[in-house]
Amino acid sequence: MPLFIIVFVLFISFAQATELSDSKTKSVDSSTKKPTEIKYVVKKGDSLWKISRKYKVTVEALMAINELKDDRLKPGQELIIPPKGYRPPPPKDINPSPSQEEKKDSAKIQTVPPSQSQ
Repeated sequence: MPLFIIVFVLFISFAQATELSDSKTKSVDSSTKKPTEIKYVVKKGDSLWKISRKYKVTVEALMAINELKDDRLKPGQELIIPPKGYRPPPPKDINPSPSQEEKKDSAKIQTVPPSQSQ
């Protein structure tokens, strides 16, 4: 009987050790994988809106990742589909708004005292 218990304990220990090594290997493998890039070929009748709904991404994300200037598509055009949850970077301002100091300066220049306006 004691021999049976020893064999059973060894078997359980071996099974647990194997599970631990498998789980460590799996976690290492999953962390090194890169998300796969999906490419989509535009078909006649497609629109960014239809494609965005199909892949559960925003139209803005599709436009940003594919560097599209407008929403016109051509059949045969290849699009990159971003991963779910992709948020495009904020657009760069070509004409940034004036700073608070610049606003104050321009207000001073435009201000005419009441005594000089008559």
